[in-house]
Amino acid sequence: MRNGILALLCCSLLGLVAPRAEAAATQAELLLDKDAAQPGATILASVRLTMAPRWHTYWRNGGDVGLPTKIVWALPAGITAGEIQWPVPGKYFANTLTSYEYAKEAVLLVPLKLAANAPAGTHELSAKVSWLECETGGSCVPSKTTVNATLRIGTETKPSSSAPQFSDWQKLLPTQKPDLVATARWDAPASTNDTRPLLIEWITSAPKPDFFPYGGEGFEVAGPTEVVSNAGGKVVLRKQVKKSEGEWPKQLLGLLVERADEPHPTGYEVNLLLADG
Repeated sequence: MRNGILALLCCSLLGLVAPRAEAAATQAELLLDKDAAQPGATILASVRLTMAPRWHTYWRNGGDVGLPTKIVWALPAGITAGEIQWPVPGKYFANTLTSYEYAKEAVLLVPLKLAANAPAGTHELSAKVSWLECETGGSCVPSKTTVNATLRIGTETKPSSSAPQFSDWQKLLPTQKPDLVATARWDAPASTNDTRPLLIEWITSAPKPDFFPYGGEGFEVAGPTEVVSNAGGKVVLRKQVKKSEGEWPKQLLGLLVERADEPHPTGYEVNLLLADG
């Protein structure tokens, strides 16, 4: 919530939040990987955002100036939605501000679970989608729409015409790496200062490593990343953590990112336990 308020304040102070006077620069649609499914199955839904040239939307952590896309579902009885699966974003800098963005297209995948007693028949699935869309070097506009799709529940399973695209979209999600070993430790003792450096280390030979943090309560991780060391197959990054209230965090969720300078970087989801140096 705090980051969201700060993002709106930043945009307002910079004169970037503009009223919507024309059609949104981002178009949203709801697609399913199945036209028909059986009770007890799990299907995949995608909220696909397509941006006009020079426009972008934001990751689950929008950074200093962005806000994440929100999805509020209206589903029939017997169907429940899981958590949003976010593609790995790009990281951008403007002056001293950092943002995590999607350009051209962002496909947010959501698993939908059908109960074992889900009623048979044709059902309409609906979701209210809201997002902040920004033009590079220009204005930012809060936008929203309602998207719909139809699912038939019965005795058969039938892929949709969009099904082949889902495998491509899943390749843009954070990658699972069971043998990944990463550590994090504070680089300075706790003090009265509200900013504290943190070192993150893992085994990789990637030339452009980075760490993209998820949001946290009472603290935030600054966007800039210092590469302390990147040699011999091991990287050490330094991030600055700013505390706004409470104790220093004990763990940190986010993505260890490789190929961070490319349009579709590779990210590994981690839960880092923070140790003293």
